[in-house]
Amino acid sequence: MTELFNYSKKDRLNRLEQLEFLDYLYHSLNNGFSLSNSIEMMIILWPAKKDLLARLHKQMKNGHSFTHEMIKLGFSQTIVTQVNLALREGELIECLRQLTILSRLKNEQIKKLKLELSYPFILGAMMVVLLIFMQTFVSSQLNSHSDFTGDIILISLLILVIGTIYYFAKLLHLLAKQDYLSLKKLSKSLFIGKTITLYIKYLLIYDIGLLLASGFSLQKMCEYAVKQREGSLQNYLGKKIQRRLNNGDDLQKVIREEHFLPTNLLLLLETGSKRSDLSKRCLLLGRSLFVELTQKIEKLVISVQPVCFILLGLCILGMYLKLLLPMYSMMKGI
Repeated sequence: MTELFNYSKKDRLNRLEQLEFLDYLYHSLNNGFSLSNSIEMMIILWPAKKDLLARLHKQMKNGHSFTHEMIKLGFSQTIVTQVNLALREGELIECLRQLTILSRLKNEQIKKLKLELSYPFILGAMMVVLLIFMQTFVSSQLNSHSDFTGDIILISLLILVIGTIYYFAKLLHLLAKQDYLSLKKLSKSLFIGKTITLYIKYLLIYDIGLLLASGFSLQKMCEYAVKQREGSLQNYLGKKIQRRLNNGDDLQKVIREEHFLPTNLLLLLETGSKRSDLSKRCLLLGRSLFVELTQKIEKLVISVQPVCFILLGLCILGMYLKLLLPMYSMMKGI
């Protein structure tokens, strides 16, 4: 009960605070401080979160896993898995650097997205007020007509808008879960499918590069992945690949048929390089995927506002038809 109280929802780090936490750890470790000393110094340098960090430091001194405590602080399972792997293989500094870059990019894009959506949101609110006014005052003056075409068009457009909002809310729910099945559904979605697929490929290639650098064989990689949280991306893929290899399937075939493994990995395997060289090439491939990922996110954010304006335009058109069609019917009867 005490542990649950110590890490209640209000004590968890928000998105910006998580970035600050990762960024500080990266710079502290990069300057030669240990993980424990870094947390201890952070208690002094971050007074707003002094109590929370003090509890974290106490839990770590009592033998609790750092990555287990990160989950309680609000970090996603994806980030925790990356840190856990990096801790095991002695690559925590590089991992924190990558996570900081990715988190900062994510925060910048969310900020841009909010700015892009602010104007359509204001227009949407004004449209709702106008619709209520038309329904309350204007339609009551035209209730003698029998042409409901405008009403049908407007209701259809409103259903379309509500359906779109529901669709994006469902996407956000799946993004929050971040297990294999949720990510698989997201990868097939119309709006962000390709971006999600590229993001997962980047994470997997980066993990493979770290494992190869630490001397892991393919079998050991699968064993490590199977030990991750049940249902997670790494756990599911580890079990799947391990099962297929045990059944005698060829590795190239497995990679070719797995949706989340990039086909570029086949080219790296075919070179027959040493494990250390293969690791460097995987990490290089990961960086190229990261650059491509940032470009796709930029395009995704830019395309949001036009989509919102199109939906608003259709709704405004429906309101005009609702108003003008009855008038037109009345004029024909004169």
